[in-house]
Amino acid sequence: MWETELRLCYAMLSRNQKKAADYLLSNPEAAGNMTVREAAKRVGVGQATVIRMLQTAGYESWSAFQKTVWCESGQQEMAGSIHDESYTREMGKRSSEKREHRRYDTVFQIIRDDVDMIADMAKHLDLKKLEEVVKIIKKAKIIDVYGTDNSANAAAELSGRMLHLGLTSRNYSDLFFQKVSAGHLGKKDVAIGFSISGETQAVIDSLAAARQAGAVTVAVTGDEASELAGIADYIFITPTIHFSEISRWISSRIAQIAFVDALCGAILISDPERFNQMLIQSTKEFEQDMHKKG
Repeated sequence: MWETELRLCYAMLSRNQKKAADYLLSNPEAAGNMTVREAAKRVGVGQATVIRMLQTAGYESWSAFQKTVWCESGQQEMAGSIHDESYTREMGKRSSEKREHRRYDTVFQIIRDDVDMIADMAKHLDLKKLEEVVKIIKKAKIIDVYGTDNSANAAAELSGRMLHLGLTSRNYSDLFFQKVSAGHLGKKDVAIGFSISGETQAVIDSLAAARQAGAVTVAVTGDEASELAGIADYIFITPTIHFSEISRWISSRIAQIAFVDALCGAILISDPERFNQMLIQSTKEFEQDMHKKG
């Protein structure tokens, strides 16, 4: 969906480009019914700003963007030349497949929710703040990562990846050990807490203990107004979107894992030579261990 593409690239846009993206996202019905000149005028920016925003999202031009809008909204009569015979056959095939798999609507809705969550997280990702946290992590003596229940996997995943990158990270499944570990941190250390609601008491207690000990604290949560966010030096939002309790249980960790990917990617590109070498070394250790077991 074109809305998803705009949200995914949102963090990379300039202030005026974000204004243009915000207008289109807030007025999706208008996206396919105006010229680029009209869009720029309504937003209060130059036409070039609108075009550059779309190019960042992967569109060559305003017309290419509008064709996508028309196709996705089902306005076949407006799509013009793109509706050739092969396209029509393809649409017919998709329609048939959609009817055939109607009983799996819940499955597809879960996937759509996942995509929307990742896009929403990307839209609100503060790259400047991410860069600041990366600099702190690279200099940290110890990086503690806390999480329980649905957030435990993301916490363990981040801690494990940091170890592969040669960073000293700790993660405990035992909630008591999390808090004990937090209390022994210092000013050169970092504590990262994962909680979808931001109200998980065990994670709050651990992050609070880490902050009291002098460590830099980072909250990864779905609620910026939560108690966890209130005790963090840095806050990153991982939204939760769901249409039922089933999808909430399944999808709640997707945005967290996407954030883990984003953070680790930012660490890698901050010093490719250093961290690529660490990954090579980690791979060698793994291969040697597998060879011994074999």
